[in-house]
Amino acid sequence: MSLFKDSDHMNEFLQDLWTYIVFESGLGEKMKGDETSLKYVISDPDSYLYVDAENVITGKEANRDAVITMELSGDTIIQFWTKQLSLPVALATRKIKSKGPIPKVLKLLPALKPVYEIFPEYCKKHNVPLN
Repeated sequence: MSLFKDSDHMNEFLQDLWTYIVFESGLGEKMKGDETSLKYVISDPDSYLYVDAENVITGKEANRDAVITMELSGDTIIQFWTKQLSLPVALATRKIKSKGPIPKVLKLLPALKPVYEIFPEYCKKHNVPLN
């Protein structure tokens, strides 16, 4: 069973979190410089997330072409942000399946470090359990 109630619940959570990540934590500027866009194909619950330097889109509208596409479950999202699962391990074990230039993804990781600290606040705000 997923930590998210349904796709709408997950989309609200991801929209809020990634809006912060892209526009407030500075990731958008890094993505603009590298001309990077990300699409997440999410299962359990099913949805999409599209992110570039100027957009954060969830749901069916987010199913668009991107430089990097990652497939993962909703619970894997939580495991990543709570440091239970690193990106290299997730890729190696296929918990995250990726298409596109992985070095671009790895280059963005340092910009995500501040998000780990505030992630529990977003979970609490959106009633997403961390256990």
